[in-house]
Amino acid sequence: MAIYSTCIEYIRCSTNTNDKIKRINAVIEALEDSMLEGALKANIEEYSLDDGQTKIKTVFRDINTIEDSIVALIRRRTSLINSCIGHRYGLMDGKNII
Repeated sequence: MAIYSTCIEYIRCSTNTNDKIKRINAVIEALEDSMLEGALKANIEEYSLDDGQTKIKTVFRDINTIEDSIVALIRRRTSLINSCIGHRYGLMDGKNII
C-alpha cells in the first residue's frame, strides 16, 4: 500500500498519461465529496477532543478554495486529454441552432 502526502505527489507518480487522467478524476471526485461535506457541516472539516489535556482541534476549509482546486484539476485533465487525442471541435450549421 502506497501512502502519498499530497495529491500532487499522487498524480505525479503515474506511469502514463491515461493513469494521470484516472488519478486526477479520483482527486476531483474526492474534492467534490469534501466540498459537499463542508457545505453540510457549515465548513467545519475536523473536530477532535483529547481527554488527558483538553485539546480541541478544529480545521476550517473554505468551499471556494476547494472549488478553485477542482477547476484547476479539470483544466489540467483537459490539457492531458488534448495531448492524447488532439483538440476536437464540434461544428454546427447556423440554421440548426434552436
